[in-house]
Amino acid sequence: MPPTRKLCCPERRLILPAFIHSGNSISGQFYIAGLRDPLAADPQALLSGTEVDPARVHSQWQFYQSLDPKFVVKRLTASLTPPKSVRLSIVQGRIIVVGEAPATWINRAQAAAEQLSADGVVLDVSQLRELDLAELNHLREAIQTTDIFFSSGKVVPGPEQMPVLDRLADQIKEFAQNARKSGVTARFMLTGHSDATGRETANASISAARAETVRALLNKRGVALELLLVRGAGTFEPLVPENSQTGSSTNRRVSTTVNLD
Repeated sequence: MPPTRKLCCPERRLILPAFIHSGNSISGQFYIAGLRDPLAADPQALLSGTEVDPARVHSQWQFYQSLDPKFVVKRLTASLTPPKSVRLSIVQGRIIVVGEAPATWINRAQAAAEQLSADGVVLDVSQLRELDLAELNHLREAIQTTDIFFSSGKVVPGPEQMPVLDRLADQIKEFAQNARKSGVTARFMLTGHSDATGRETANASISAARAETVRALLNKRGVALELLLVRGAGTFEPLVPENSQTGSSTNRRVSTTVNLD
């Protein structure tokens, strides 16, 4: 059997934070096996500019996630999708997060910091500040207190609701634009509701259909579909107790909730 020799010289370029490997060469063929981070450079590309013929290099890699800060930052950026007002940097091996963000995003970042600490990675979120959207609070309240009402058994609002839909669409577009300028994304949950008349399965279905109808009507008025989420609550989230005809008509509605990412 031909003698085996350890890899040397150009092959050492493969020794990076994203690789853990061992290798040898047999009869002029190089064999490498080990762990590789998917974010790492292509090992074959690393051979360019060396004296080693890539065709003589045979590698076998298993999945591996490097804890090198620059790779952790890439994964955090992909999973957390930081708003434009947030910056991630590496300072002396620590990942520092600086800027302003919605409270929901800060909570996600704090949870990620706790998980990474178990692996010895420092994700410092102490310089994060909650984004001040005071100028949007009035508009948010206006959106969240606007309901689209329906007649009994109907999934399409009557003509008297069209001006309300016009105003709601304008408010949603304005809020989304201003939120975008602040570096965050606004999404709007449309929740359909029904009165307590009839079977619960039918009420759940009609409430979801009402939300879908309002989504389509808002989109027709220029609101992007990707900003609008829908759900049906059936009879489980009444606005008022149903002890009168007025109570029933009030609960046949679609409400809107504003969320910031």
